Amino acid sequence: MHAYCITGGTNEDRMNKEKSLCQEWKVQPFDILRIHAPEEKQSVGIAEIRMLTHNLSLSPRQSPFVVGIIDQSECLTPEAQNALLKTLEEPPPRARIILETHHTSLLLPTVISRCHIIQLSNQPSVSQDDKEKIRHTIQSLSGKKPGELCHAVDQLFTHKEEKIGFLNTFLHILHTQLTHVPKKEKNREEIKDIHEISCNIRAVIKAQKQLSAHVHSALVFDAFFLTITLYKPQSLVYN
Repeated sequence: MHAYCITGGTNEDRMNKEKSLCQEWKVQPFDILRIHAPEEKQSVGIAEIRMLTHNLSLSPRQSPFVVGIIDQSECLTPEAQNALLKTLEEPPPRARIILETHHTSLLLPTVISRCHIIQLSNQPSVSQDDKEKIRHTIQSLSGKKPGELCHAVDQLFTHKEEKIGFLNTFLHILHTQLTHVPKKEKNREEIKDIHEISCNIRAVIKAQKQLSAHVHSALVFDAFFLTITLYKPQSLVYN
């Protein structure tokens, strides 16, 4: 296998795994080609993938392989992902490719199917402070109109990474809530709570996919916070 996709865990976990693989393959730093989305663009297009593909075809200087690493690969445009497919299918003989993403659902299935998936633990501890921050954020935005939401979201999250981090943490909290539901016969209120958690999980995953597809974040979070304010986020986060 020449293509790998590192997913799960924290951003630091995934960076450490990239480093570990390169050390295992005895690849020197100057034979590592790394691309990621510039903050001003927030996406990686066909031109960057074509350049990476060309450089991967060159011989390594002092390593067994040339390694191409695509950080935040969910930022690849659909066109860029399609352009990457041929290289994933038929990589140069002395090249390896690593995709890094917090969730494989944010990439095209055709890309994922051509990679060896390295799944890191998705069970980082979430501190009570983090839970309180999530609760405060949701409460502060609850009930706001779309125009007000757009301004408030821009005040809370100045960078795309902060928005992604918020969604990741909230999703982890919701998954934890769902897995800790007692496996006994449930009353009507408990069934309602499970439904609310599930709806919020779907809302988070939808927002993650929209951000990955480069939908404007203001539109994504307008819809997201309008959706979850239909439920009771404070009770879901706090327990």
